[in-house]
Amino acid sequence: MQVRDGMSEVVLTVGPSHTLREAAEMMVAKGTGAALVTDDEHPVPCLVTERDLLNSVGRGQDPDVELVAEHMSEGVVAAAPDWSLEHAASEMPRRMPAIS
Repeated sequence: MQVRDGMSEVVLTVGPSHTLREAAEMMVAKGTGAALVTDDEHPVPCLVTERDLLNSVGRGQDPDVELVAEHMSEGVVAAAPDWSLEHAASEMPRRMPAIS
């Protein structure tokens, strides 16, 4: 099985200055659980996920005030569509930044 077999065709991008509510509304409209965060000043795309939104709301934060920039995940690891799932899984730990 290749990475492309598990890929979604839906791609959604949001900006770091979007509120979490705006991001959630766009994710619902597209039917996706994550969005790429693009920013001209940040060369590598980041990611905001349903989990990021849930964690914020669960901590009592206001989704109309909280910005995507404060909740996005950095260091997104990408795989080529023609890689096997095994190859992608073995590359992930090698490419992830060390957690200190």
